[in-house]
Amino acid sequence: MTLIHTAELHKIEPFHYLVSLLRHSGKVALDPAAWMPWNYSEALAHAEAESTEPPPD
Repeated sequence: MTLIHTAELHKIEPFHYLVSLLRHSGKVALDPAAWMPWNYSEALAHAEAESTEPPPD
């Protein structure tokens, strides 16, 4: 099975998935299992929430 086919099976748009992996490559390297197609939505939401929080004082 290809990565694209696996993403499609989990109702994820493959291009968006691959772009997300590249944008968050550091976090993917730290926890690759969290970024598998079947559960990456949670990791993506968490990563984007962290990037939008204001810096601490």
